[in-house]
Amino acid sequence: MIGWRAGGVGRRWGAVGEPGLDLLPALGPFRVAAGLARRLRAVYLDKDSLAGDLVDAALELVGRRAGGREDDPTYLERLMPAEYKALFATAADNLRLGLPIVLDAPFAAYLGNPDFLTVSADRASWPAGAPVVVVEVRASAETVRTRLTQRGLPRDRAKLADWPAFWQRLGAQACAWSGARHIVVDNDTQPDLDAVVRLAGKIGQGPLPAFY
Repeated sequence: MIGWRAGGVGRRWGAVGEPGLDLLPALGPFRVAAGLARRLRAVYLDKDSLAGDLVDAALELVGRRAGGREDDPTYLERLMPAEYKALFATAADNLRLGLPIVLDAPFAAYLGNPDFLTVSADRASWPAGAPVVVVEVRASAETVRTRLTQRGLPRDRAKLADWPAFWQRLGAQACAWSGARHIVVDNDTQPDLDAVVRLAGKIGQGPLPAFY
């Protein structure tokens, strides 16, 4: 699983030989997730593609600002958990078909919860026994801020409006998830994704079906 955190952590999965999963955040980590999915010939699932328009529609229906997320209690307390539940459920559908998976999502709100990955997978009834590798995609504060500015999405406005507070809250987070092994990727430069795939295959015994 690959993702990112402000401050610079990301995670994502892919699969080699058996069903696997890859979770990854947006921004720069997108290119990491997409690149791994290509190399692994994995199903690529992006949280915003799956649920972004539905989230904006739901916010508008309750009189909230479309694109308002990190600063909106309705999103944080009701919609965001539903997004991730749908993402893990869609992953489970593909895993049960024997397909490797790459999930693309920020996961920032959940990085500090050691049980997030295992609990979410259990709730979605993922097939048991697939080893998981978490690929932590790290980037500097300046790199993340530049990429958020360049992509120009409405949901990033609250982050950029008070960047020091946003970075202080999320930038120093470490990925505390249990139930997986971890690889760190520096995304300030162009990462060697072939090397990531090779390294993941050397961790533990035998090929690994998943990258985080």
